[in-house]
Amino acid sequence: MDHLASEAVIQGSKPGRIIILPSSFQGSPRVMQQNYQDAMGIVRKCGKPDLFITFTCNPRWKEIEEQLFPSQTPSDRPDLIARVFKLKLKQLIDDIVRNHIFERRVAHLFVIEFHKRGLSHCHMLIILASESKPRDSNSVARIVSSEIPDADQNPQLYEMVKSHMIHGPCGVPNKNSSCMEDGKCTEEFPKEFRNETAPNKDGYRRYRRRDNGVIAKVGKYEVDNRLVVPYNPHLLMKYDAHINVEVCATVKSIKYLFTYVYKGRRCANIKLELPVKDGTTFAKLWNWMKLKPISTLHMSVHQKPEAVWRLFEFPLHDKSHSIIRLAIHLPNMKPVYFAEGNELEALD
Repeated sequence: MDHLASEAVIQGSKPGRIIILPSSFQGSPRVMQQNYQDAMGIVRKCGKPDLFITFTCNPRWKEIEEQLFPSQTPSDRPDLIARVFKLKLKQLIDDIVRNHIFERRVAHLFVIEFHKRGLSHCHMLIILASESKPRDSNSVARIVSSEIPDADQNPQLYEMVKSHMIHGPCGVPNKNSSCMEDGKCTEEFPKEFRNETAPNKDGYRRYRRRDNGVIAKVGKYEVDNRLVVPYNPHLLMKYDAHINVEVCATVKSIKYLFTYVYKGRRCANIKLELPVKDGTTFAKLWNWMKLKPISTLHMSVHQKPEAVWRLFEFPLHDKSHSIIRLAIHLPNMKPVYFAEGNELEALD
């Protein structure tokens, strides 16, 4: 019998029918675990990650708005959102790999997620060559900025920072912000003013945020450098989107990339209360289900960007290196091969 490449391992033998999702099923715990191990294999070979990039789709991109029909909004065209973001992501990777905007790159990997409001979202890790690594405050400043630019000298960058790279506002001016919990920001904003970039804290640099009096007005709030999300000016100007760039030096960022390996997909717990007749009395059954939300940009499932992304078979993860997974046969463990026709065959 010709077998597919997917393989699972089960322990012992139990009566009944066993159904195991193969690793080819995207989003399953097995594929997440394998992708995490692949990423750790790249880190072991190439070294710790140097840059953490977060790239979020901007529904106001002109490539999207120009293709809308009259009276349409971007939320009506998730196919445009998916296609344009895919093209922008490809260009970003080309800038990093071929155009060397961060000098010489050794390896990279990324995963695709989706905001609850439906926007495509990419987390990317970059490993740089030894001579290109940001080792001091000057080299970090050439890559990352966490300050509001001067509105007179660079008005376009100033507007983009205001539009995409301001956190909240939260804290004392806005205690009702979604990031607030127990009176504190979960993202630890606002940051402290700092004249120079400081060494790592939890694997990330503490960037220069000078108290230079530069103020930007976001909505009804006035914000300063303490609320700026770190960014790269070149990438922000080119892609006109939220594109957070962080200098990191720890393998913890790998765990963040594959966080769902540890806590599972974001799910909603739903409780069903059903009346059941037991003799002459009624008892209540409590049935808990964990359901994964697939974005909420539109009511129809087939119109949601995540569903469209999967229908187009766009990658949910990718990496620069090919990984060969070697199977290990452990005592009392049986390899299970997934064959055509949903048949399982256990080979001792």
